[in-house]
Amino acid sequence: MEYYRESSRRLSSDNGKHNKFGEVTVEPIRIARSFIAADALAEVVADKYDIDGPVSCKLFSKLLRTQDNDHYRVIAGEQKYVLRVYQQGDAWQREESDYLFEMDWLLFLQDQGLPISTPLPRRDGSLLGSLDAPEGRRYYALFTFAKGQPMSPSDSDQLYEFGAYMARIHKASDQFNSPHHRKPIDMECLLETPLERIARSWGPRRSANLDILLASAEEARQEVFSLLGEEPQDGSGIWGVIGGDFHNVSAHFDDGKPTFFNFDRCGYGWRAYDIASFLSNTNLLQASEDLSEAFFAGYYSVRRLSREEHAAVSPFLTLRRIWRMGLFALDSGLAGYTFLAPA
Repeated sequence: MEYYRESSRRLSSDNGKHNKFGEVTVEPIRIARSFIAADALAEVVADKYDIDGPVSCKLFSKLLRTQDNDHYRVIAGEQKYVLRVYQQGDAWQREESDYLFEMDWLLFLQDQGLPISTPLPRRDGSLLGSLDAPEGRRYYALFTFAKGQPMSPSDSDQLYEFGAYMARIHKASDQFNSPHHRKPIDMECLLETPLERIARSWGPRRSANLDILLASAEEARQEVFSLLGEEPQDGSGIWGVIGGDFHNVSAHFDDGKPTFFNFDRCGYGWRAYDIASFLSNTNLLQASEDLSEAFFAGYYSVRRLSREEHAAVSPFLTLRRIWRMGLFALDSGLAGYTFLAPA
């Protein structure tokens, strides 16, 4: 634990009871989610990174998206950076190795000449730091800034470029190796864990709806397995490291050139799922056919999908929707269970 700032008064040891003077004392309690003060993080960056100029820091995450990591814009002199403070690891069952895997992959993609926002080394050479937050250890990393504006899902030229670069990332990643373990984006991640969360959130009063969801989930699972096999095959191109959450807002275009960022949900998974997640995030299939064809034309210009992979995109769209429902059913999620479905 590198930084710890005592920001609250000491807790009394009498468990919240009135003391002999009739005063209410404070009882200790566990914190599920905190936001780190921006000025405190500016001090961390100035101390831990070899960057010039006075450092300022400002939170720009959407506060309602409480399942996401926290992102801060950092300005040091004339340079801009982005500081990511990862969610406390218990929320995603992640460990230090998961974050180090991500760092390794991003630097690998950069070495392959791909336009990626990459982590910057700290003064001690490490890419990852940690903070002692109220809810427990939280890791952080400082990234290069992606200039430009978010990709427009109504721009066919940008969609073509996006598809081509996604395919390049997939192809290049066939050669990637890391000594660090990362939890895969497999059926446990996409289906089993989300369904467990949804079942707990909906409760017995929505059992009929849950039965419909379970039937749809099983149908999608079996369709994927029949097309791609139940056991992922390394080296096949079908399975490998993927971004896990490609979105138009996670690629900025500047003078027609993209920079990709925000790969915190990367891991080994099906390439067809990566495509499905992008289609879902952008609602591209609900747009004009020309726009979705522009994206696929870009992807196919670099890597052709097999017939089975292309067919698997459809059931992966179902799995993606289930995964997102499970995202808002996190036990420690701050959106509240009524956001997902009133009990």
